[in-house]
Formats: sequence, C-alpha cells, structure tokens
Amino acid sequence: MEWTSEKYKNNLMEYEKKDGIKAIIIYCLIMGSAFFHGWLYTTNTSVLILNLSQVWIPLVLILLFACFFHCNKQKIDSVGINTDKLKNSIILGVIGGIFLLVIQTVLFKAQGKSISFTEPLLINWIIFFFAALEEEIIFRGYIQTRLSGLIRNQWIVGIINSVLFLSIHYPVRWVIIGKLYFDVLPVEYVISLLALHFFCDAVYKRTNCLWGSVVLHIIYNAVGAMIAV
Repeated sequence: MEWTSEKYKNNLMEYEKKDGIKAIIIYCLIMGSAFFHGWLYTTNTSVLILNLSQVWIPLVLILLFACFFHCNKQKIDSVGINTDKLKNSIILGVIGGIFLLVIQTVLFKAQGKSISFTEPLLINWIIFFFAALEEEIIFRGYIQTRLSGLIRNQWIVGIINSVLFLSIHYPVRWVIIGKLYFDVLPVEYVISLLALHFFCDAVYKRTNCLWGSVVLHIIYNAVGAMIAV
C-alpha cells in the first residue's frame, strides 16, 4: 500500500523551479533568525525576555510567512493547514510522539544515564506550541513540498530537508560559544531531531494534514523538557 496520499503527491506536481528557489530563500531567512536568537543570549537581556523570545520569534516568523504566502497568492491548505483526515493525522502524531519518547529513553539509557521527569510550566507549553507550529509550517509544509520544484525524487528531498531542519538547531549554540563546532549538539540530540523530522514527514505525507505533525512535534518538545538526566 502506498504511504503517501494522492492529494499530497498531486500538490507536489504543481511546483516549479521558482518555488524551489523561494524555499531556499525562506530557509536562509530562518537561519538568519536563528543566529539573531543566539545573539540575544550574548546580550544583557533579562531571563524573562530571553524566555519570551522563544515565543515571539516563532510568532513573528509565522506572521511574516503568512504575509509572504498572501502576497504570492498561495492557498494555506497547500502547507497542510486543513482538516483533511484530521483525526487520523492527530492519532498518527500521538503514536509517533510515543515512539520518539521510547527512542529518546533508549538513547539515554544506552549511555548509562538515569532519567527522571519534571512537569513543564505553562510558559513552556506555549513555547512548545509556537516552536512546533513555526517549524512544521515552514519546513514540512513549505520547504519540503516546494523543493519538489527543483528535485522530483522525494527520498532525496526528504534527506535534504532533514539536513536543513537539523542545521537550524546549531546557530544559537554557535553564537553563544563563539565557534562553529558541529559536535556542539550531543549525538543523541542529533539522532532524535532526525527521527523527529522523518516521523513528522511520514505523518504529513500520509494524511496531507499538518496538524498531526504539529502534535508530534509538541510531544517531542515536551518530552525533551520533561526528561531530566
């Protein structure tokens, strides 16, 4: 049985090279925002403002992207913001989130680390939501689908987008330490991020609905905050 939904595949056929180029430009802008976010941590900005930056930066990016989308006269459901198979999408997202919890636990246990759980605060849940929504809309909903205008092979597109998705998690730490080290992220974190990408990718392709991927991403963010090692 084909995993990718027909509607998702049909949407991909509409994109051209110009769409792929726009996707690359959007990625560069997102990387720029990540470097800016890292710079904030090197300033004398208060802890409260730094915590809130994890909300307003994604929110600003979502609003800017919405303006960009409107100006380009594209339909919002082309990035998965719809109710197509909504129930199935959310169920798959929850299942995927549970699998990621297992993967993260195994990775920590393999290193001999003890694990305990803490309960996130309300502000944490707000951060989880906006961070997940922004990354899923831009990377899963937009960049990955539009890259099809440049590369038709979906396996190659998925791998490229996984690298792009992973890369935006480096700039904050690069700026803070002042050096470009690729081992600045722990191996288990890199593995879990890549797993997150492919799980979210699978949910979106199966249902053509992004909400399940958002739920999965929120679960991943929550688990990462809850696990204390």
